[in-house]
Amino acid sequence: MSVFYCFAPLLLFTFAWLVKLIRRMTVAHNFEIYTDKAGEFRVRFKYNSEIMFSTQGYATKASAKNAIDSIKKNGPGAPVEDKS
Repeated sequence: MSVFYCFAPLLLFTFAWLVKLIRRMTVAHNFEIYTDKAGEFRVRFKYNSEIMFSTQGYATKASAKNAIDSIKKNGPGAPVEDKS
């Protein structure tokens, strides 16, 4: 019984670490609203913790949320323009 109490903190730590790892694996992408140095709200899209793109600055958080909604709605069907 005393052996269990010795390893219990290690087991709890390992379990917590596994939960964090699984959460990272299941949510590999997200939109993030943040405030820039000028005090404007911006949106950035991250995939695997890498910033893929960010938007212009918006005066209100509601406008930044509208930008996210617009990207979700219009982005999947948008054509690709190769200007290289």
